[in-house]
Amino acid sequence: MRVVIVGAGAAGLTLASNIRNNDEETEIVIFTKSEDIAYSPCAIPLVLGGCIDSFEDIIMHDSKHYLDKDIQIHLSTSVTGVDSSKKTVTFEKDGCTQTIIYDKLVLATGSEIVAPEFEVDDMDNVFSLTNINDGRIIQESLEGKKEIVFISNMSIGIESAYELARKGYDVTFLEQSFGILPLFLDGEMAGKLVELNEGVNFEINSNVTSISTNGSKKEIHYNDKIITADMVILPSNKVPSIFLAREAGCEIGDFGAVKINEFLETNVEDVYAIGDCVEVTSHVTGTPTVSPAGTTAVRQAIILSNNLAGNKLTFDPVVNTVVSKVGDYNYASSGITEAFANMIGLPVVSACIETCQKARYYPENNKLYVKMICKEDGTIVGCQMLSKGDISSRIDALSFIITDNMKCEEIIQKEFSYTPSLVMVVNPIVQISLEMMKKIKS
Repeated sequence: MRVVIVGAGAAGLTLASNIRNNDEETEIVIFTKSEDIAYSPCAIPLVLGGCIDSFEDIIMHDSKHYLDKDIQIHLSTSVTGVDSSKKTVTFEKDGCTQTIIYDKLVLATGSEIVAPEFEVDDMDNVFSLTNINDGRIIQESLEGKKEIVFISNMSIGIESAYELARKGYDVTFLEQSFGILPLFLDGEMAGKLVELNEGVNFEINSNVTSISTNGSKKEIHYNDKIITADMVILPSNKVPSIFLAREAGCEIGDFGAVKINEFLETNVEDVYAIGDCVEVTSHVTGTPTVSPAGTTAVRQAIILSNNLAGNKLTFDPVVNTVVSKVGDYNYASSGITEAFANMIGLPVVSACIETCQKARYYPENNKLYVKMICKEDGTIVGCQMLSKGDISSRIDALSFIITDNMKCEEIIQKEFSYTPSLVMVVNPIVQISLEMMKKIKS
């Protein structure tokens, strides 16, 4: 059997490796436009900030690693067409057009950047920040620069903004929404994250209308104001990459992503899709959504590798659990935000608390800020956290809680661990649940 995979991101490469782990006989062929593979995009800000020495350090494997596992990988190659009736893929490499036959085709094409709606008169010193090559270009261009403006860039941009501010650059972040990270944090939590950190000048609700050039400077026009900068980082607005899916005859959903079933199959026989290019189901709302996260891509790849080996595993609905670091603080989110609930007309109740990561008397401690969102019957549908300390295990616990449709009153019955040096005797998840119960009763 020959499996052809289009895309060498987290989804495509994880799938290839897991297929090979399950089966030494299957022929595996990967196509990617990029020259770089097997790197962590989340680590790009850490290189820009100097926490990690070089971009080469965040590349985990080169193409030889996959060739040694008998996985064919075609770098710098564009797949230009799919004929699902003939089960062929057409690609261009080194100026030549070729065709390959597949038994199973997996579309792991990821997402693509959408050009900003405002006008940019000259792209000199105006950059995108979405992949490792963008990071290299920005790093090389920093010399002699002082003032940097980011515009509505998502997590990778916000993290990079703080890392560059830490290195002494004068950084401004123009957020076009009501607050930073609007997919993950409600306004008050986003505002708290900005308030707690120092180093970056944030302006929300910034309606950028154009970027113009004035000598060596860039002028960013927004809200009838002008700010100048030596360098501008554009928004990283992405949409699912679906050209090949359309070519293959795959159905596209309301979110502009490939529709798949629980087995990661498209409506076209022997064509599958995984990663950022697919539409998934929200566990909270039961409606279609997208989940452009590396963890989702990897989970889908592992499940699909099992299915291609003859097992029948299903991909469950998502709650979109994330954790990341902005400046000196970590933020985490799982489920839906209160703003999203209001937007879709779902009645919810919310509560916020300020507590501690560890026992209050423990000398090395960090404050923990928690917001919980529940349905009116107490079913937990979302949670957000901020702290200097590690909150990954807490948000993971909330992910399981939301997935299990648990109510606040059930949380206070659950058993949590305790030791003064790690956690309070009344776990913060119990604390916020108790606060929510008061809100629901009132």
